[in-house]
Amino acid sequence: MKNSIKIFVAVAVLAASCAPKKDKYEEFAEDLCKCMTPMAEFQKEITAMFDSGKQDSVMSMMVKGQKIDEEGQACIAALEKKHGKIEGEEAENKAMDALRKVCPDVVALMEEASAPVSPEEMLEEGDDSLPEATPALPEEGEEEK
Repeated sequence: MKNSIKIFVAVAVLAASCAPKKDKYEEFAEDLCKCMTPMAEFQKEITAMFDSGKQDSVMSMMVKGQKIDEEGQACIAALEKKHGKIEGEEAENKAMDALRKVCPDVVALMEEASAPVSPEEMLEEGDDSLPEATPALPEEGEEEK
């Protein structure tokens, strides 16, 4: 019995030592994804409300969004202490690659949220006209033509 326990422990130690090690960028990405997932879920919830025509309900969600944002910022600040800053273009690229690997859904939402909005997208659906210019009023003492 004692021999089988020793063999089991030895096999467990060997298996743990043979497991592929994560690099610092993957470890950072896993932690960052944990920090960002609540905001990503909140963003999905808000988008679903807009899509279903419940824009009035969105305003009531502002307090929840602020709380999630504060918690996310605190989480990210703790990551900086744990992992250090990611500085330089090469390190940032490696970190983004790791993020895309670990949590592609969250990265897609981040990239979608940071994408520039075209003027056409800003116009309301079905209204593709720009506001008309207001004619200048005649100055005092001038006659209207």
